[in-house]
Amino acid sequence: MTSAETRARTGANWLRPVVAVLGLLYLALGIAGWLTPETATAGHTTTSQVLGLFSASVVLNLVHTVVGVLGLLAATRRAGALIYCWVLFVGFLGMTAYGVLATAFSTPEDPVNLNWADNWLHGLTAIAGLVLGIAAARAGRAVSARGHRVAGQETREGGSHAS
Repeated sequence: MTSAETRARTGANWLRPVVAVLGLLYLALGIAGWLTPETATAGHTTTSQVLGLFSASVVLNLVHTVVGVLGLLAATRRAGALIYCWVLFVGFLGMTAYGVLATAFSTPEDPVNLNWADNWLHGLTAIAGLVLGIAAARAGRAVSARGHRVAGQETREGGSHAS
């Protein structure tokens, strides 16, 4: 197999390391949340914060830890990394919408305990998932299209196909 064929099979080589970094960041945030005191409480407690910025709750720490582990697992294969990007987009878009409403209409019974910093983090993660998913899909499509015949153009070998 030539290097061009290998590149055509792998597509966007940059996606897997980027997904691994996202996974590591969320895993670190999740672990830091578990190490924060008072994470066993539910509701809006302002004293329970990770890095002095993000909220910490059992539900939120679980979500961040699971997203981090899934990111590391998804980074092992290109298809998994691409699916992970779309799941990030959809999941964190929902978390952002929920967070904006939960933060605006704060109730003590809220088990997720989001704040505006969390909303920004989740919103930016959703945008990153969308951008990475689109860019990786386009890169994969462009690479696979190079090896196929396009009407009226020559193939890679230099010969033309008759229509």
